[in-house]
Amino acid sequence: MIQELWTPTGTVRLGTDPVGRNVETGSRIVSHQLRVEAKDRFGKVHKQIIRVLADDETSQAEIEEMMGNATESFVAEVRVKYTKRAPTEDERKQIGKALNEFLKYRTKRRASTSNRIYFNGIKGIGNG
Repeated sequence: MIQELWTPTGTVRLGTDPVGRNVETGSRIVSHQLRVEAKDRFGKVHKQIIRVLADDETSQAEIEEMMGNATESFVAEVRVKYTKRAPTEDERKQIGKALNEFLKYRTKRRASTSNRIYFNGIKGIGNG
């Protein structure tokens, strides 16, 4: 039976939950859960719950190694994935205005039969 598990730095152990039984060996499978927090380049904290599955035949060292690998993988992913900073308040307003403008023209396009935007004063062939 596993008593004290080593957890990587910056993690909080949430406990274990029984998951089921291994069909081949008949041993029980347990989920070890960790909460991991990592900061990206801009200082924003990203949180993740990591679950490591192990059966009765898995040693404590293997479980600790799986936890360490999963934590390292998450931290590396956060550092690589979030390379852009979050938009400022003014930038978000400009993005919102651009989206509203796009939606307005999309509605006009869908209202037409040929998916073209028609302006007042421009008439098609045969319309006079």
